Amino acid sequence: MPRFNPTRFPPGFFDLPADAGRELPLEVIAAWTRSSQTPEVARELLAPCTLRGIVVSSDTAGLTRLSQERPLIEILAMVSRPKELVHAYGRAIGGIPIGVWAADNTLMFYPEGVAPDHVASMLLAVQDRVRADCEVGIGLCAHRGLFYELGKGIYGPDADRVQGIAEDFTEAGELVITGEMAAALGMTASFTTAPRDDLRASFGEVRRLTDGPRLGGIEASDFRYPMPFTEEFYGGLMEFQRTRRTSLVPHPVYREAAVVVIEREREDRDVPEVAALNDLALSAALKRLGRALVEDLAGLEIKTSAGMSIYLFDDPRHGVDFCRKLRQMFATEGVQLRMGMDIGRVLVFELGTGLRDIAGSPVNVASKLAQDVGEFGVIQLTTEAARKAGLPAVTAARGVLVGGVTIEAVRI
Repeated sequence: MPRFNPTRFPPGFFDLPADAGRELPLEVIAAWTRSSQTPEVARELLAPCTLRGIVVSSDTAGLTRLSQERPLIEILAMVSRPKELVHAYGRAIGGIPIGVWAADNTLMFYPEGVAPDHVASMLLAVQDRVRADCEVGIGLCAHRGLFYELGKGIYGPDADRVQGIAEDFTEAGELVITGEMAAALGMTASFTTAPRDDLRASFGEVRRLTDGPRLGGIEASDFRYPMPFTEEFYGGLMEFQRTRRTSLVPHPVYREAAVVVIEREREDRDVPEVAALNDLALSAALKRLGRALVEDLAGLEIKTSAGMSIYLFDDPRHGVDFCRKLRQMFATEGVQLRMGMDIGRVLVFELGTGLRDIAGSPVNVASKLAQDVGEFGVIQLTTEAARKAGLPAVTAARGVLVGGVTIEAVRI
């Protein structure tokens, strides 16, 4: 992607309304886009937001397949339990949750005062507990580095690295660590590791932590993770876990809708501070332009964070129009988007003060089509979504392997 610079984009490209500050750090973005945008300015702006320590990211295995086989309420209860354990065990040794945890992943930060070997031993204990107690498994990645906490998320190349590995390259029950985390452990005889050579070209040294001491004496009591749904709904899920009675779960209204997931190109990573701020600025632009378009097309913005946005449309034709127009807007400025779209039943959770989250199979499928098998400059839809949107090219569908499931998809 071409280097971001002050003259490349038209005036007002990054301007945001005040209420967007619930998701993005408006003051930091405004200061950066109006500055000389040098590495020195970037470091000064990010100094108060810099975190040094360990970030652990998790991803639920097999969610795409499960979403094709099990009712949504059951899936939400199944994936909630591992998140509770990751949160409770992590908090017990000084971990701090980052952001709102979506249906399939978690993010915890461990400051430098928390010993790396304690983190590794705790994570091995968590995986033991998940295997014993949970119907679904999770993959975990731990990385020691430098991160920038801005708004409701963490940014920077180190954040991209740990989340990218966890979400795309781990399996159920697996715990991987980066070379930096391995060095912090000292690679003593206490821990057994094996190289993940398949990841070296993209992520540098990555190792699978296969065995080691389990951290004992953990008082895991704080199970209430940062939820993507209401307290009432969470309480119902807990009762469902205990009794398996769906009647105890509050029944929000399902919507039959088209879900659009959009990811944009990331900035060059050679100067981490500049990259993090440029990524934020482009997230702001995506939010501003997406919001204007979605309102014109009778859609709904669910959320925008860390380069990804989710939108909802009752009419899939409006979803396709939205994708095409937004793609053209960003292509004009030299920025490529990749997009995924599916249709089906979803739950939308109103979390107060204008914040929302969403759950359902179409969200997971659209995300996979955009992020896992997507291409920049391409909109990828399931054949069902394409058919209901009235697209003529449904016969050109091809099978795409997504999360262990083959999905028929159309590219436009």
